[in-house]
Amino acid sequence: MQNVKLKNPYVRFAKGLVITAAVLLAAVAVLTYVIDPFYHYHAPWFGLSAVQTKKEYQVPGALEHLSYNAVICGSSLVENNDNAWYDQAFGVQSVKAVRSYGGVADLCWYLDLAFESHDVDMVFFNLDAFAITGSPKTTFEASGCPMYLYDDNALNDMQYLWNKTVLLEDIPYMVIQSKQGYDAGLSYNWAEGKNFSQAGALSQYQRRKDVAPMEDESAEDADVSGNIALLLKEVEQHPDTQFLFFLPPYSMLWWDDSQRAGLSEVYLHAEEEVMTSLLSHDNVRVYDYQTMTDVTCNLDRYMDTIHFDPEVNHTLCEDMAADYRGDGTSLYRVTAENLSAVMEKTRQCVEKGMETVIVPLEKSDAFLYAE
Repeated sequence: MQNVKLKNPYVRFAKGLVITAAVLLAAVAVLTYVIDPFYHYHAPWFGLSAVQTKKEYQVPGALEHLSYNAVICGSSLVENNDNAWYDQAFGVQSVKAVRSYGGVADLCWYLDLAFESHDVDMVFFNLDAFAITGSPKTTFEASGCPMYLYDDNALNDMQYLWNKTVLLEDIPYMVIQSKQGYDAGLSYNWAEGKNFSQAGALSQYQRRKDVAPMEDESAEDADVSGNIALLLKEVEQHPDTQFLFFLPPYSMLWWDDSQRAGLSEVYLHAEEEVMTSLLSHDNVRVYDYQTMTDVTCNLDRYMDTIHFDPEVNHTLCEDMAADYRGDGTSLYRVTAENLSAVMEKTRQCVEKGMETVIVPLEKSDAFLYAE
């Protein structure tokens, strides 16, 4: 009897420890569920804002639970859009679905998620040349995305519900930003503090020393066809949704690199193929901003070879909106009738840009060269 009494304090301590740990774990899980900074379970409650700064973690939940009827879809090039520009210009409520490199398969996966949970009236889709020619397979798992936020397996939600970073960083950040008046329209915006200038763009460009032979234009046709099939699936399965696809204005540094890599004809051919396929559908509009030479030939608008300043984003939005509303005619609207002329103009603009931008930089020894 005496030995049992001696053991009781230790048993009571162990039980108390287990109960305390269980209560704390339950409290953490409840707090994470209630605040839910990644919108995995619901839209923000208690007047909190949708503070969107971690796209790999927040895009799936945002698409599933936030309120919207339009999707701004694309690579890091669309992240500096203010959603309010599209909301006001097109009369919609928009949300961003973004991947850093804009892979078509990933973006279409996001669109599927949006269509499953919402009535989507409009999709604004940024088409990157390197995405069109990339693999038509999703990359979420291969790129290290938190798959517990992408699947329907509730069992692996413990990685979210009991997550130190979520508890100590993401939840406080969401609350503080909400109290300070976070602007949800600037979701995933990264422009603040970036150096948009010719010097800044050149500092981020390591020019290839050698010029590779030009690849055959059809070299990536298998992947291009796969990506076209994914895009057409979205367009054809949602005939009541208006799709606005647009090709962004890359700088002449990007075109210089693509030519030296022997890939420029591959990109141009891929773009023509995808535009040809999309333009055969009534619920599609296409805009090609590659001939916007006041941007592409002005390196002060860029921080590297492709990333332009937010005002360029605003210009693209306003141009598409004026054309869509009928307030004006876009110089960059592509139709089945003018597609060949648009592609020829693009080639001419690239050629002229090489002469007016790249050659002078070359003569002034302004380039950094890759080792």
